[in-house]
Amino acid sequence: MNTRKEPGKTIAIIGGGVSGTLTALHLVRQGTPARVILIDQRAGFGLGLAYSTPSLRHLLNVPAGKISALPDQPDHFLNWLRENHDPTATEKTFAPRAVFGRYIQALLASASRVEQEIATVVDVRLHDSGAVLTLDNGSELRADLVVLATGNFDPAPLPGITKAASDLGLYHHNAWAAETYEGLHPDAPVALIGTGLTGVDVVLRLRELGHRGQIIAVSRHGIFPNRHESCTPLNSTAVPLDTPATCVAYLHALRAAIRGGAEWRAAIDSLRETTNELWLRLPLEEKKRFRRHLQRRWDVVRHRMAPPIADVIASELRNGTLDIREGHLMAVDASPEGACITVRAQDESESFYADRVINCTGPSMNYRRVPSTLLQNLFRKGLVTSGALGTGFHCSQDGAIIDAGGHASEIIFNLGPGRLGDLLESIAVPEIRQQAVELASTLADRIRRHFEVPEKAVTGVATPESTGELVAA
Repeated sequence: MNTRKEPGKTIAIIGGGVSGTLTALHLVRQGTPARVILIDQRAGFGLGLAYSTPSLRHLLNVPAGKISALPDQPDHFLNWLRENHDPTATEKTFAPRAVFGRYIQALLASASRVEQEIATVVDVRLHDSGAVLTLDNGSELRADLVVLATGNFDPAPLPGITKAASDLGLYHHNAWAAETYEGLHPDAPVALIGTGLTGVDVVLRLRELGHRGQIIAVSRHGIFPNRHESCTPLNSTAVPLDTPATCVAYLHALRAAIRGGAEWRAAIDSLRETTNELWLRLPLEEKKRFRRHLQRRWDVVRHRMAPPIADVIASELRNGTLDIREGHLMAVDASPEGACITVRAQDESESFYADRVINCTGPSMNYRRVPSTLLQNLFRKGLVTSGALGTGFHCSQDGAIIDAGGHASEIIFNLGPGRLGDLLESIAVPEIRQQAVELASTLADRIRRHFEVPEKAVTGVATPESTGELVAA
């Protein structure tokens, strides 16, 4: 087996989506004296799942003025958008996600020091104050520090999906796969399992591809996300940090702010900077209570639809071309009429038929069960653990992975969706970009202090001023 170890120190980032790419970018911007290697199984570095969509109808759910990849340059994306896609864009424009992906790729291209490796990491083992990464091509790569930026995984398995429904192509587990939309008659009825943002994306994609038939969305709560609207920001947070750490107290404080005249969107947005701090203050039982009773209600008001998309969904619902069936999915089976979907609402069950059923429940956060050889090996060795609620990874405040012995790793770090093991918010760009800056600073400091490498040891070290006009814009 070929084990590669180049001279100097190496930081290996597993995952080439937005989380991994921004970490690599900020390592370069901070002049980190180490090789930075970005590893992903796909060649589209910088895109990840959300921004690799082929559809320009899939819009960001954060306006252009609030989604710069560079926290110290809040207008960076807006300026890039005007120069490269839409000269008329304003800070309130909701740009296509695919265009934002191009922006991230342009940033990566400006950081020429970042090495890109197309491969799948299948194992990591600790070795000599560092780690050895095993790749699916049989080679090994030694690194001094490792970042897990694995992004999102496929949805969790749904109950009651029969083998026949899957084998006959009636049920599709991956809403993003091209084959999910192939061979579908334009007038065929389609069932979606889930009414979150993934379900919204699928409605838009179906219509873009010429589908005209009815779409039936199955949901336990029966609601789509709310829409973005302009509102006057609050001068202070709707839930002060000294609020007693219970779900009821938080909810009462939020409702009091709204009764006091705050627009509900402004009240929700006022929590953006303190959401995770409020979450971390909750005892475990309160977090469980939130998951059971408030999570979906939070999601539909926090993760809102861009206005043009909300208009489409509202029109579909009004016209009856999109219908919601509220209840719990019980089964999807094959029948002569197509897929037979059984849903239980309260104490009664009902069945209906569709030519295709698409899982729109969103990424699985139960990392112990996702189909990842890497994660399975990491959990088996005890190098990583799940969060207290059984999701994501358990990490220290600076992103260091907590192992099975309860110790913060000196080698392996995490950011992005994986940090939902401890946090409530960790999937949107505003959170990820800040994590990337802070993690890059942590890693750069460790390289300099723990490995005693002077900055001059790496030639051509990039600085914020030397990473290209795009970054400095």
